[in-house]
Amino acid sequence: MAFFDDLKKFGKNITDKGKDVIEITKLNSQINSEKDKVKELYLKIGEEVYKAYKEGQSSAYDETCAQIKEIDDKIKELQDKILEIKKAAKCPNCGAEVAKDTSFCSKCGAKINE
Repeated sequence: MAFFDDLKKFGKNITDKGKDVIEITKLNSQINSEKDKVKELYLKIGEEVYKAYKEGQSSAYDETCAQIKEIDDKIKELQDKILEIKKAAKCPNCGAEVAKDTSFCSKCGAKINE
């Protein structure tokens, strides 16, 4: 009988450990969710600082903002090269990609300047 009692205890131990693992996994998931919320808030803070920089407000992050502006300019330059290769342009109204010979944007219907 002691064997079966030990077997029951062992089974209960495994079940309890399994429940613990599930609970820990749920808690880790919640922690990751909260960390994602913090990252989103950091992003909002950064966006607000950069927006203030673009509006001419000075801060301790002006040098970092200037670096971001340089990167943004480089990205725009690279995107323009892609549009050249594709023989396309951007709609001045909505920013959608349109063929250069198009008169109207297929997305918003705005007239495309020649």
